[in-house]
Amino acid sequence: MARILIVDDEESDRRLAEAILERAGYEVLLAEDGEEALSVCREGSVDVVITDLQMPKVHGFELITALRETDHPPPIIAISGTGHHQLEIADALGAKFTMSKPINPDGLLAAVEQVLRFSSK
Repeated sequence: MARILIVDDEESDRRLAEAILERAGYEVLLAEDGEEALSVCREGSVDVVITDLQMPKVHGFELITALRETDHPPPIIAISGTGHHQLEIADALGAKFTMSKPINPDGLLAAVEQVLRFSSK
């Protein structure tokens, strides 16, 4: 099953996404911020990155940019509770899918399935 990295500085949002994805059978990795996420990605393969945008240390925009510059960038799902404009920027930077907070369980699963389906082609 796919390995999914969830990056969010809000523990409750990380844990909610983790529960949703693990229940669906995915292997889930967690990171509190973009800096930790980059470290996790360097240590092993990740099939999808789900990242919040508003985070300390390394902002979600910086994380998306850094991941897109790697040799084999994983597809990225950007999530934000700060408005549609931030999601438009994430899309322009290379996020494959964007969604607003609060997290909708069915929407999150559909987004993961969609990016996995298109990244395998």
